[in-house]
Parts: sequence; C-alpha cells; structure tokens
Amino acid sequence: MKRKIFLVVLTSLTLADIVVAQDTLWIDATTPGALEKTINSDTLSGGERAHPLRAYGLHKDGVYIQNAGIVFKGGAQLTIIGEKGGAYPVVQMRPVNGVDPGDLTLGIANKVEGSLHLDHIYWLGKATDGTQYNQLFSMTTVNYLAQKCIVNDCVTEFIGFDTFNGDGWNHGSVWKFTNCYFRALFNGALWWGARVMYCKKPIDTLWVENCTVSNGGLTFCQQESVTRFAYFNHNTFINNHKYWLLNSYYQNLFICNNLFTNQNWVGEDTNVVSGGSGPYRGLTGAITVDSITIRQQLFADMIKPDSTVDESKVGLSRLRIFVSDNIYWTDTLLNSYYKNYNHHWNAIAPYPLSYLNWASLGTGPWPIENIPGIWANDRTLALFSLYSRNMVKVHNTFMKVGTKTPSIKDAGIVELMGQWNQNQWGDPAWPGQPTNALLMSAYVPGDKDANTLPGFTNGVKDENAQTNRVTKVSDFIENYAQTGLPMISTIDGLPIGALHWDDATVPASSYTSILMHYAFEIVGGVATLPGVAGEYKLSQNYPNPFNPTTTIRYGLPHRSHVVLAVFNTLGQEVAVLQTGDQEAGYHEAKFDGTNCASGVYFYRIQAGSFVQTKRLLLLR
Repeated sequence: MKRKIFLVVLTSLTLADIVVAQDTLWIDATTPGALEKTINSDTLSGGERAHPLRAYGLHKDGVYIQNAGIVFKGGAQLTIIGEKGGAYPVVQMRPVNGVDPGDLTLGIANKVEGSLHLDHIYWLGKATDGTQYNQLFSMTTVNYLAQKCIVNDCVTEFIGFDTFNGDGWNHGSVWKFTNCYFRALFNGALWWGARVMYCKKPIDTLWVENCTVSNGGLTFCQQESVTRFAYFNHNTFINNHKYWLLNSYYQNLFICNNLFTNQNWVGEDTNVVSGGSGPYRGLTGAITVDSITIRQQLFADMIKPDSTVDESKVGLSRLRIFVSDNIYWTDTLLNSYYKNYNHHWNAIAPYPLSYLNWASLGTGPWPIENIPGIWANDRTLALFSLYSRNMVKVHNTFMKVGTKTPSIKDAGIVELMGQWNQNQWGDPAWPGQPTNALLMSAYVPGDKDANTLPGFTNGVKDENAQTNRVTKVSDFIENYAQTGLPMISTIDGLPIGALHWDDATVPASSYTSILMHYAFEIVGGVATLPGVAGEYKLSQNYPNPFNPTTTIRYGLPHRSHVVLAVFNTLGQEVAVLQTGDQEAGYHEAKFDGTNCASGVYFYRIQAGSFVQTKRLLLLR
C-alpha cells in the first residue's frame, strides 16, 4: 500500500475542518424574521460581506421564526452555530400574509454564495402551513474557488428534495456531515427526491460519520461525478425507498460500520433499468463501484500537457475501496410487498404494469419485473474479485438486526407502500391518495406538523412537548439502536450503526483505526507507515458474535512475554490461549467456545507493560 492515499486524505481533512470565526453575533429569538434580516443585512453597499469571518449564533432553547429566505452573498462562508447546554435552537418557517419564506418558484428556502457551516441546530423543512420545501439550502459560487459544506450535530426534517444542494458550486468541493439526524426525508411525488446532499460536480471529499437518515430517496447523490475521497462510518440508514448512495466513481471509498435496513425497498426493475444504457445499466446495489470517468475533469494530475487523459492514473488498480463491518437486511414484513399477487404491485409474477412513458420503451403500459434491492451488482462483485488487493470487502453481515423502534410497524404500512409505489408507475387505479396515507403513517417518524416540537412531557417522550424539548438525537420518540446485544465492529469494537442512539459518540480515533485496519490487517505492509509497527495492538475478534469458534489477532512491536486469556462476566478464567515469549509481528489465537454457554465473555492480553481487554459474544 502506498503512502499517497494518506497524504490525499489528510489534505482533504484540513480543508474540511478549518472554520475560523472572527466574532459571533448572537441573534434575538423573540422577534420573528430576525434570523434572515440579521444575516441578509450584514453587507456593505456593494453587496460584499461586511464581516466575512463572522459567525451567527442562535440561543439555546430558542425558536427562531423564519419569514423569508436567507440570501448570503459575497462568496464568503455562512456560519450559523447553536448555543450548547440546552435544547436545540429551532428554526421554524412561518408564512406571513399567506406568502411562504423563500423562493417558491424554485422551492428554495435559503441561498448561499460561498461555503456553509451549521452546528447544533434543529431546522424544520416544512413550513407551518404544511408546505414541504424542495431545498433547504442552495449553494453557488461567485469566486470559482472550491467550497465547503460542514454540518455537525444538526437535525432536519421533512425535506422534499435536497437538504443541501451544491450543484451550483465549482469542482472540488468538500462535504462533511457528522453526528446529525436527517429525519423523515420523504417526497410523495416521486422516488428520486428526499436527499441529504446533491452535487453532480466532481467532489474532493465527502465525509459522513455518526449520522442517521430515516426514509429518503437518492440520499447522497453525486451521480456520475468523480469523488476523490468518500468516507461513511457508523451511520444508520432506515427505509430508503431508492439508493442511499448514487455514484460509482471514487478514487478512495471507505464504507464501514453502517447499519442498512430496507434499502431500495421499492425494488429494482429488471426491464427498464437493466435494459437501459450508460453507466447505470444493470441493477444498482447498495454498494456500487466502477472505473473512474474523466467526463467531468477534477484532478489536474490526471491530464497530460496535451490535454489527454493519463490512463495510468485512473486505472482500477489505483482505486482504494474498503467496505467492512456493515449490516444489511430487509424487513421480513416486506415479503408480502414483493409477492402481492392480488394487487399486482412489485409481484415477481404476474408482473404489474407501468403506465409511464419512458423514452427507451415508448408509451406504456408494459410489464415491470421488480426484485428487492440488492447489496451489490455483478459488475461490482467482479471488480472486488479482480482487484482484491486494493478493493476489499470483509466482515459484512446480511442478517436481521432489529431496532428498538421497528423500521416498519405492521403489514398495513406495507399495503400502503405497494399502493404508493404503483402510483409512481402511473397506475390509474392508484391516484394521489396513497401518497398522503403513506406519509401520515407510522412509516415516517414524527407527527409531520411544523407547529409542534418534540421533547418530553412529564418525563415521557412526546411529539408535542410544551417544555423540555430535545437536546440530543436520542431524545426523539423513535430509537434506532439495536435491540438486545448489538453487533460489534471488528475494527473499533463499537456497536455497528450510528452511535448517538446509545448516547455515544464516534471516538476521534475511529477514522485512524479504519485506515490502519485497511492498510495493515487487510492489505498488509506492516512497515509502510512509521510509528504503527512500534505499537502493541489487540484487534476485535472475528467473527463476533461467533459460534463456536472465533479468531483473536494481536501485534507485538518486539519480542514479548504474552499471556492471552478468556474470562466470563464473573471474572473467572475459562481459557488460556497463549502464554510464553513470542517474536515481533502479528499473531493469531483461536478460542473454541464449544463447552461454554451463550453470553458475553472478555479476552485480555498482557504483553510486557501492555494490558488490554475486549469483549466477545457467543451466540448459539
């Protein structure tokens, strides 16, 4: 493994993480319209920013009534931060004299020329009259510089199309979403809407960590754009009706420790999609990678002096793809959705009918052969097989893992899904009513009312709390933490999925541990990076949970006396796996739990002055 990948990554991180605030202007929460008036008026006569480095602060527990769109000009960075120590500051869009805030012609609430940084804010995507905005933020550039969208510890709700639209930016943008909850993304009019981000321009960095997305269409949409570095770690994706990730072209892609449930639940049509043309012919899985296209040029080092493409720098052997420790499953309640012969939606046979007019097929109706969403298509699996040294997929689990709030409550919601999806195919038997019914069902969390704010009433979670509003993601009435004993990552020993549902955060070392796991435990090359080989290391056992055997791997920087043992929860020793001197390097030990009862155990290593303990789980 070459060092260059790490240099590229660190450069991107520096771009994404620098947020400089010269001063913070705290905005009054008691005056409707103060938010946008304060920001929009903070300009000079020529339109440029009066205070380019200023941050705008929102008070804790405050409810900010937005009557018009934010129009941020001048190419600087718009920074809005919420005060910590209380409830999220809430931005609530409220019509004035029947006129909604924002540009309704384009469906845009806020327009930003330049970069955007949001921190600790709860922004409602629906106005108090029920209008669901198509875009919450639309970003453009006036200075032709690469821009940044950095969003941390924020909650958004009920966005119809794009929460953040950066298609007006120049090439080379940086996107970073951390510790956020994008709640109830749903567009009743079509499959493709309800997105966290949208940018079809080549991207430098896309970073998503410890976030949850409930519902959603093309959630992170970089369709056909070259992306230099993409990193998805410890996220939870619930009930995406189409693709959580729509792109194939990455130089570096890390997808680790994510929980996926009911992805692309509307199904994949094998007639229209597989028979199509272009880069998306064939079925699109949750994990889809392909060779890099230079149709949209991003990287100067890919272009020769004669303006032709340097093929040696875009070949598949140069990609770095690592997909590990993800859970992917589809709720068994959806079985009836995929095989509902009586209503003929998404049936394996006889096929339902589409009444849409697709350019490649002419005028309908024609039969649709739908199948459930898949993990990876054949082309992607073939690439992983052919380029196994630089494209690695390991420790991914395809089994049901329940969440404390069911992703699909009952069969009645599945019935509504079928009606809604057939409505999308243009079936005249299912007009608009299924859309409204599905939106108002328990399938989409929350009460869908922009006039109410969730929190606690008498200590009980409530969607219409008058006081004690939400202070963190886990305060919401839904809870997507895993039931029972969670699946544990082999990379960092943490529960798979977004950790904020258990009031935990992703440790700062998580990013490093994933890269080290990829570089040293998977690809090899122990001495490639200085410092790492000089450290003791105890890896998470694999598989975990296990039945009845599992492997424990550990590394020694030099010859050491090693004692590796397994204990039960009472602290009693149940097995000694290694005792004695061992040479420097990586070693493995197997634990056989054939004679042990199901439950939690601990394994501990003592090597010189190094002592570390990790948990393992035996499930029969």
